[in-house]
Amino acid sequence: LAGGLTVIALMAVAIPAVHSGSLAGVLLASLAFLALAAFEGIAPLPLAARRLRACAEAARRLDELCEREPAVADPTQPRSLPPAGDLVLDGVRARYAPTEPWVLDGASLRLAPGRRVALLGPSGAGKTTLAHLLVRFRDADEGAVTIGGTDVRALTQEDLRRAVVFAAQDAHLFNTTLRANILIAVPDGDDAAIWRALEGAGAAGWVRTLPDGLDTLVGEDGGVLSGGQRQRIALARALAADARFLILDEPTAHLDSDTARRVMADLAAGAGDRGVLVITHSEIGLDTFDEVLELRGGRIEPAPPQQLATPARAAAASASPRASGR
Repeated sequence: LAGGLTVIALMAVAIPAVHSGSLAGVLLASLAFLALAAFEGIAPLPLAARRLRACAEAARRLDELCEREPAVADPTQPRSLPPAGDLVLDGVRARYAPTEPWVLDGASLRLAPGRRVALLGPSGAGKTTLAHLLVRFRDADEGAVTIGGTDVRALTQEDLRRAVVFAAQDAHLFNTTLRANILIAVPDGDDAAIWRALEGAGAAGWVRTLPDGLDTLVGEDGGVLSGGQRQRIALARALAADARFLILDEPTAHLDSDTARRVMADLAAGAGDRGVLVITHSEIGLDTFDEVLELRGGRIEPAPPQQLATPARAAAASASPRASGR
């Protein structure tokens, strides 16, 4: 409105000036365009004013997040990380809110270095919550989590997560090279360390066939890779970390049964002397593990033998269209 009124006012002055000969007619159009151009700089202001309320609300939410008390905090006088020992969950209870039921209700687990343990349980049973306790993404409401006999709450988060690595179900792959995605776990690592991790994840042979090798771009969230390839790169990243324990949440999610079995076998063979806890709802490939447990009713118990997938049952599951996802 202001721009339009300015042009009208300018024309009201300029047109008589052209008729009187004090202003060249060719400048009349230039003055009109000049008036319009003068308002281009402030044209976005109305839109900014309309968005001001939304921006203010977003800023308020960010302030709340920044001021929120952290779920966990380092102790003022942290203890040193024990040089050895088991990762233990001892009588742990946890729930999401004081008024909600217990997700974990007296859960106990011992993971020794070099041992492969699988934890079964349906969705919503609390398996991921248990994994978060082991790496101290949150603290238990009751009970304790210890490593080498030391309560994890007495350690710095950096020390604990250097010893215990957690690979989430949907581990993110960044839009960069295979090399860079694996080096996230070990920033000062070299190509030899990357290839060792790829060998452990059963992906080295496939990567060697790629024209660009480790310099292959994976796309946004690994979009140019298949589901199995993404899972193996995420597994290689976890194996590249110099950790004593690996906690893997659903490492075979979204994979067909044949690929899932190969991933589990490669994991059991490639983890070396690390303790491995695989959290899964699938029974495929568990015959290669030292122990199979089940999370039921907030407690951890040995899985019933009839529930486990033997090699014969796994082969039958692989042949089933439903099991393979076809």
